[in-house]
Order: sequence, then structure tokens, then C-alpha cells
Amino acid sequence: MGLQNDERAWSDYLITRAGLLIFSAILLLAALKVPPLFILQDAAGEMDADLLSLASFMEEVGGSSIEGARYYSFEMGPEVSLHMSTRYVAAQSGTGNSKVTRAQALMTTIYPANSLWNNRSGLVEAIAHRCGGRTGLGDDLLVASDMAIVEGMLGQMETELAQQPFIPDTRQSLVVDKVILYYEGAEGVESRGVTIVYQG
Repeated sequence: MGLQNDERAWSDYLITRAGLLIFSAILLLAALKVPPLFILQDAAGEMDADLLSLASFMEEVGGSSIEGARYYSFEMGPEVSLHMSTRYVAAQSGTGNSKVTRAQALMTTIYPANSLWNNRSGLVEAIAHRCGGRTGLGDDLLVASDMAIVEGMLGQMETELAQQPFIPDTRQSLVVDKVILYYEGAEGVESRGVTIVYQG
């Protein structure tokens, strides 16, 4: 008779059930939240590797004493957008809470396509226009005062590209072109390398 009137078993049963339901809900939420975190982490790791590869390629061309263009093929998909300035390259993928943004600083200053030029001939035209028709290529030497004009132009492009970075199409190859300008310096003929980046 005493056992039939004992209601404590029901309260223990309900408390245990409520605890199991709460624990199950926590496990379910964790299971739904954790995989996207790993996906974002993997995407960030891949973008870091891609950016390092691109930065190393551009720095290698920029640090070379050999003039000429070299081509870089992107390994990242079209869902990744790149932004390039004179001193950094950044990548972005995804939207909203799943957006991943990574950046890589450059050791060498590069000059991506901009409002003054979008290839080698455009750079040469911009220099010739400002320097009395002199280009600095081969025997067509610039004079010392021309170099101040060229440096001013390059500084203007650094400011522009910091505000409006170049956005390449990752489905096309990137051209990294080392242009060597020659000018009459205090100790004879001197040179100044300019690394430009463009497509098409």
C-alpha cells in the first residue's frame, strides 16, 4: 500500500527525461555548428596557401634582374574574389556568416592595372607622355628629372590602388611583367625596375 502512493518515482523519471532531452538538444546543436566551422577553417587554409603561392610568384618576378613577362595560372575557383594593391593581395569567399577573408602582404611593390595603364605598352605611353617622349627603354634613356616624375606617377598609383584595388579574373592567367627603366644618373646609366600586373 505504501509503494502505490509513492509519487517520487515519477518526479525522478521526469527529471531524468528532461535531462536527456536537454543533453540531446545540446549534442544536436553542436553537431550542426561544428562541421561548418571546419569547412570555414579548410577554406581559410586553402586561401592562405593560394595567396602565398601568388605572392611568392610576383615577388620572384619583381626581385629578378631579367626583364619580361611571366604568366601565373590561378588554382583557386571562380567563387574566390581577389583584390590586389601595390603592397598586398587579399582573397574573399562566401557570404554572410560563412564569409572567409584572407590577406598576404607583399615584400616587393607591384603595380596592378589601374586608371593610367593596364599593360606594358600603357605604362610606356604614360611615361613617354610625362617625360617629353622619352620611355626609359633600351637606348631611349630618361633624364634624372624624369625619374622624379615617374616616382610621382607610381606614388599616385599606390594611393589609387589602396582605395580601388585591381580585381583579376581567376579564370584567366595573370601577367606579371618586369619592366626595367634606364636613366642618366649621377654615375652614368642607372636602372629602376617596375613590376606591373595585368590580364589580357
